[in-house]
Amino acid sequence: MTVSYPSKPDLKRMLNQPHLSKRGNVYQWRRRLRRQSTGIVDIKLSLGTTDLRCAHILSRRISAESDVVMEQLTHQQITPDMARRWLASVITKERAKIEKLKLLHRFDSRDPADDNRHDQATANAWAQVNADGLHGATSDHPLVSLNLDIIRDDLTSEARQNIIQRDFKVLTGHPQLSAFDRSKLISLLIAGKAAAWKRHEDALADIDAAADELWDSASHVLSPETEPPALSPQPAHAPEEGADNLDPDMHAVVSRMNDMKRSEGIEEKTLRQYESFVGLFTTLTGISDVRLIRQTDATGFRAALYKLPKSWGKSPADRNASRDEIMARAAKLPPEKVGLSIGTINRHLEHLGQIVEWASDEGITVNPKLKPGKLRRKDTVRDCDKKQAFTETELNRLFKAPVWTGSKSEYHQTDPGHDIYRNGTYWTPLLGAFTGARREEIAGLAPADIVEVDGIACLNIEDSELRRIKNISSKRVVPIHSRLIELGFLDFVETARAKGQPELFPDLREPATGKHGRKLGRRMRQIVDKTFGAEGAGLSFHSLRHYVQGTLEHVPEVTDKVLRDIVGHEGKDTHERTYSKRAPAAVLQAAIEKLPAVI
Repeated sequence: MTVSYPSKPDLKRMLNQPHLSKRGNVYQWRRRLRRQSTGIVDIKLSLGTTDLRCAHILSRRISAESDVVMEQLTHQQITPDMARRWLASVITKERAKIEKLKLLHRFDSRDPADDNRHDQATANAWAQVNADGLHGATSDHPLVSLNLDIIRDDLTSEARQNIIQRDFKVLTGHPQLSAFDRSKLISLLIAGKAAAWKRHEDALADIDAAADELWDSASHVLSPETEPPALSPQPAHAPEEGADNLDPDMHAVVSRMNDMKRSEGIEEKTLRQYESFVGLFTTLTGISDVRLIRQTDATGFRAALYKLPKSWGKSPADRNASRDEIMARAAKLPPEKVGLSIGTINRHLEHLGQIVEWASDEGITVNPKLKPGKLRRKDTVRDCDKKQAFTETELNRLFKAPVWTGSKSEYHQTDPGHDIYRNGTYWTPLLGAFTGARREEIAGLAPADIVEVDGIACLNIEDSELRRIKNISSKRVVPIHSRLIELGFLDFVETARAKGQPELFPDLREPATGKHGRKLGRRMRQIVDKTFGAEGAGLSFHSLRHYVQGTLEHVPEVTDKVLRDIVGHEGKDTHERTYSKRAPAAVLQAAIEKLPAVI
C-alpha cells in the first residue's frame, strides 16, 4: 500500500478538524469513543475523495451528525440482562416454530424423508452462520447453500432490522438501538436459532438451561467485564410491554403497519389502499379506535358497502364526503350503479382483518370475537373471467394501428400518417405483448434495466427510483423476444444510453407527479378505442398480461413454475416459495419465444 503524507498547509487544516485523517491519497473520517464496558469503539469511514477542501466539509458534517450516535453509544447501550432476555426469547420462539413444523410433518406430510432433509439443511445453515458469520463461506450442499442465502438476505435486510428494533423494544422497553447494539442482537439471534435447531431431535424442555449453556459462547458480543445475572425464562407468549403507549387510532395503526410494509418493498399503491380503507371505514361506522370495533360494526360496514355508489372513490371529493352525503348520492342513482362488487367488499374486509391483526400483534387489546374474514361472500365470477384478455387476432389488429404503421405526428400519434415514432407509446404495448409485465414495470424502465444474463438480453424488473414493484415475487428478469430485437428495441436502448437518459421512456412521464404508468394507461385507452370502438370496452394494457399468461399456460413445454417466473407470481406452495430458485434465463427465453410474433 502506498502511504502519502499531508503537506504542512494540509496538516494545519486537518488539525482544525480532529476527525479527519488520510489513508494513502484518500481522506477518511475517524472517531474513537471510550466506553466503560467495551473499551475503545473505533469508527472509520472513507470519504472517497482526494480533495482536502471537499474532505474538510464532509468531515465537519459527519462529525456533527455523529454526536447523536455517540450519545446513544454512551448512554443507551443494551445491558447484559436485556441481552439474555432477548436470547431466551429467540430460543423460545424458534423452538415453538420447530415444534409446529414437527406436528405438521407428522400429520400432513407426503414425504417425511424429504421434510427431514430440509430440516437438517436448515439446522446446518444456522450452525454455519453461527460459526462463520453473515459473510462466511457458502456450502457445497445445495439445500444448505439455499438456506444460507435466505438467512443472510433476511438478516441484512432493512425489514429485519426494523423487526428486531420493534421486538426488542416490546421485550425490554429499550427506546432505540444503535447500529452497534443491533449487531449484538443479531449475533445473539443467530446463536439462539442455531442452538434451537441443534436440539431439534431432542425434546427441549428447559429453555433456561439451553440459554445458560449457550451464554458462554454468545457473551463475547456483550461486555467482557460484567457478570451476567441469572436468567428467568420467558414464556412462549409473554405479554408485550409498551403497547399501552401505542396510539390505537386506526390511522396510526395503519401508519405503523405501512412503515413496515414499505421497508419490505410493498408498492405505494397498495399502501394507499389501506389508508383509503381507513377513511371509508371511519366515515361509515364512526369508529376510529381499533379497540372499540365489534363484529356487529364489521357487519354493518359490509351492509353499507352494498349501498355505496359503484364509482365511489374515483373522485377526490369522495374522501371528504360524510356518510349522509354518500348515501344521498347513491339514492339518486339507478340500481345497477349502486353497490360495490363482491370482490371489492371482500378486499375491504381483508384490510380490516389485517389491520386488527396488526394491532393485536402490537399488543393493543382488540375484541377477540372480531372476525372480519367470516363476513366474506363467495364470488360468483371466476378471477380469470373478470379481466378481458387480448386474443392473437385482436393483437394483430391492434398493431396495425397508426402508432405502428404510420402517424400524422408524434403529438397525434394515434392519427394515420406517414411517419413511425419509436417512443414509449410505440414500444410499451409491444413489450407488454411479449413479456406479460405490468404497466408500471414497463413504463418505468431505465436504460440500465436492460441487461444481459447468460448472454441473453433481458428486462431487469426490480425496485428503482423510477418505479416500485408490486411485491418481492415481482423482482425478476424476463428475456426479450427476438421479434422485439428485430424491430430495433436494443438499438433504441443504446441510443437512450448514449444520450445519458435516466429513463427509457421520458415521453410517458407525468411532469407533475413523475409517474409513468398513468399516462401510458390513457394512451392505451385512446389506441384501443380508436381501433376497436365499443368492442374494446373491456380491453386495457393489463389485457396484454392476461394474453401472455393465457397463451403460455396452454403451451405444453412451459411449466407452471416457468410461467410464474416470467410474470412475477409467487410459488404455488411454501416449499416452492422457500426453496425453489428461479428458472435459468435460457429456459425463460425458450418459453418467451413461444409467444406468436403478432406484429
